[in-house]
Amino acid sequence: MALSDIIVYQTDEGFVVEFGGEGEDRIAVMLRKAADLTQDNAIAKARALLATALEPVHGDSARNKDAALLEEELDEGLEDSFPASDPVSVTVSSIPMRDPNAGH
Repeated sequence: MALSDIIVYQTDEGFVVEFGGEGEDRIAVMLRKAADLTQDNAIAKARALLATALEPVHGDSARNKDAALLEEELDEGLEDSFPASDPVSVTVSSIPMRDPNAGH
């Protein structure tokens, strides 16, 4: 989504910064009142807040890992769950079992 316009307006709670995209799409960021918040720096603060929101939550994110490491972890997980990953085999024996108690 390419941004086409940015609108900043003040509310009773602080400022709202709206990033406009193509068509009717908009992203709004509400910034609460603070001593250092002004209409001039509201856009920069809203951009920083959006950037933080889009960062991975965990430092151990798959995005940050090497492809070889991800492949190794996948193989390890498959090996650990190997019996559970095999399909159930259903067989029927056509040879009747001999009764161990027969003839006693």
